[in-house]
Amino acid sequence: MPKPPRFYFVHGFYAECIDKNDLLFESKHGIDFCAAIKKENVTGVQFHPEKSHIFGMQFLRYFYLSA
Repeated sequence: MPKPPRFYFVHGFYAECIDKNDLLFESKHGIDFCAAIKKENVTGVQFHPEKSHIFGMQFLRYFYLSA
């Protein structure tokens, strides 16, 4: 079974996603919280892709190649 991706978070706060249709994915650290959202052509993340090693690079590559 492949390991789930791991992303680097540095803050102790999170945004609440009001419309669950905009939720791209969640993370868990004690509680489930919004880690990424997407609304039309805007995507926002609460982690640092540039510090998230291979998983961050895969995430950035996805957006680069799909642009």
